[in-house]
Amino acid sequence: MLSFLSLKYWSAPAQKSRSEMTINDLPLELITQIIGHYRTDRDSLKAFSLVSRAFLSICRMYLFDRLRINSIDPSFSFRCALWSDLSTRSPEILSHLRVLELGPPIFRLRARDPLLSSDHWSAVMERGVPSIHDTRIQSIMDGAVNAHSVTLRFEFQNWHSFSPAFQRVVINLIQRESVSSLSLEDVVDFPMHALSNCRYLKHLSLIQVNDSGHLDLGQYPISYHVPGDFPVASSKGWLESLTLFASDGCVDSFVRNLSDPGSILDLTRLKRLSVNATGTDGRVALSKVPLIAQSITTLELRVSDGKGKYEQCRPVNFRKLKSLIISLPIKHGRIGRPIRDLALFVTEFRSQVVKLNIHFRREDSESGHEPKSHIVLILMCANTDWQALEQDLAVQGRFPALSQMTVVWRPRDIPELMTAGLGHYLEHILLKMMPTLSKRMQPTLQVYVDRFEDYTEGR
Repeated sequence: MLSFLSLKYWSAPAQKSRSEMTINDLPLELITQIIGHYRTDRDSLKAFSLVSRAFLSICRMYLFDRLRINSIDPSFSFRCALWSDLSTRSPEILSHLRVLELGPPIFRLRARDPLLSSDHWSAVMERGVPSIHDTRIQSIMDGAVNAHSVTLRFEFQNWHSFSPAFQRVVINLIQRESVSSLSLEDVVDFPMHALSNCRYLKHLSLIQVNDSGHLDLGQYPISYHVPGDFPVASSKGWLESLTLFASDGCVDSFVRNLSDPGSILDLTRLKRLSVNATGTDGRVALSKVPLIAQSITTLELRVSDGKGKYEQCRPVNFRKLKSLIISLPIKHGRIGRPIRDLALFVTEFRSQVVKLNIHFRREDSESGHEPKSHIVLILMCANTDWQALEQDLAVQGRFPALSQMTVVWRPRDIPELMTAGLGHYLEHILLKMMPTLSKRMQPTLQVYVDRFEDYTEGR
């Protein structure tokens, strides 16, 4: 792979000693293209970095483009020390970071190792501040001036308990011009007004974020607009996608702050809204956000099997909807008809939806006697409730523009040896259950993980 690096080029054999050209003499633009071809091959990048200083500088852009410190002690402290030492010796490395993920996901750790996570949780509660409340992490956040995607986890600690210096670093990071994607997780009383100054933010996820709404704005190191000095529309940024999971407690404050004339982040142009609507979660989000953001074209819902799962999702609030994504639970041995409930929900719509994705997720039953994966797949595809859904979609014409329908399963819910033959057989069953709809389009089966999966493991 690297053999071509030893090649040399001459303009004239007679003047070999003068016109000899090595790989180090290539223009920087050409070197960048060569190395960029191997951007995902870390072994090759490491080999390239040994060629010359010019190669080293470019390789660092790809070798140090992402940083994830998301474990617990002792691994957390070890990685902090490693990066602290590295950034002290080569400060410019931090400027190459594009993806930043800081802090352990407590609930996922609890699912994997309850005892270990319990010890960690006890230590966090005793300190009263999250693991990332660390001077070494603060230095990393300060130096990541070109970060594009940022994930911060605060381990359910209260924002009031953080030091002013730490608060300042966090606010400066999320309001940075380079940050276009932000995920705030597991934090109590986060100041929602800080988000109104994130002009360049496009994608926001609020995961278990709470805001009391009774914050003393003067105590936070945030720049505010002078009353009456409101930004013009052309100088505002606008949010494109919003994901809310167990964060209904902050929605009122979030909407109020981004709707304020002084906000430089506009919510009215929102295109995608993803809401966890299990239990009582998501009710405030579905009733408040669409009233402000009437431009939503993609709606993603994760619902439970209880009554009233769709009651807060009023079709009148989604007039421009083009894509509908619904995640439905399957609980063996319990009374529940998710497809029929979805059909009843669809009857309320008269929308120009073009794409319908139906995600299924298996949830443990109390009996503990679960059928095999392939049996569950066959039973769901052969469910007669598909006919009720077809009646609404094809016969009643609720979605007259519908051209694509996909049934999605999670990888962990399908047989370990999922064959192409089984996949074709399941699609054939779906076609038989919805013959009228199949004449207009062919429903397909796919396997992948939806965006809520990262927040639900262990729940």
